[in-house]
Amino acid sequence: MIGPRWLILRKRNLVLGLLGLLLLILLVWGAARLFSPEPKIIPEQVLADSLQKTAASRSFRYQVEARTGDGALLSQVAGEVAAPGRIHIKGTMYNSPVEFVQIGETTYMRDIWTKKWLTLEGNKLAQSDLFITEFKPLSFFNFKDVPVVHYRGREKLPEGNMLVLECQPLLKNPFFDLRYTTYNCKLWVEPGSYFIRRAVLDARGPGGKPGLSVTLKLWDFDRPLTINPPV
Repeated sequence: MIGPRWLILRKRNLVLGLLGLLLLILLVWGAARLFSPEPKIIPEQVLADSLQKTAASRSFRYQVEARTGDGALLSQVAGEVAAPGRIHIKGTMYNSPVEFVQIGETTYMRDIWTKKWLTLEGNKLAQSDLFITEFKPLSFFNFKDVPVVHYRGREKLPEGNMLVLECQPLLKNPFFDLRYTTYNCKLWVEPGSYFIRRAVLDARGPGGKPGLSVTLKLWDFDRPLTINPPV
């Protein structure tokens, strides 16, 4: 006759065996993830996919900061974009506070002294080369050509672990072309979604002279955003 003590020991050994097997499975799985090679990254393909996916987003929030070569702040604005043609930005540009709302062909600008909203018909202000990075941050990625793209591995940002690309693009922006000769662009791409979450563009003049540094951060892609005319 099997006694109760033997049954208890048998159950305990069974539980310990199952726990040991589970621990072994977890160790094997962890080791496989740790030592398995990363899937081959084709940087040109990642760049093309990320540019296409980011440009196709119908809404997003962003922050853009522009500095001169010696580090002086030119502009720092936070904005949000909702298709079709709705933009809201707020921050500082050239040491002055600014706030704009763009709704289609109409621009609303908050007067810095009276705090009242001024209405400007037409979107020439938003389309000007001087403000194009602040109003249309995705124009940052209007590359005529990208001769070489390098994959620089992964880097952890607060938003997660990102793929890092580096390239020297040729830009379509004539305002930049008049002043700078070479550009170095670093991109942080979210794996899976392929959204560009951060980008830094370093523009240099003749002889490699530091000229302009622009940092762009993007988030809340394709989230519901409401941008209405100010009242």
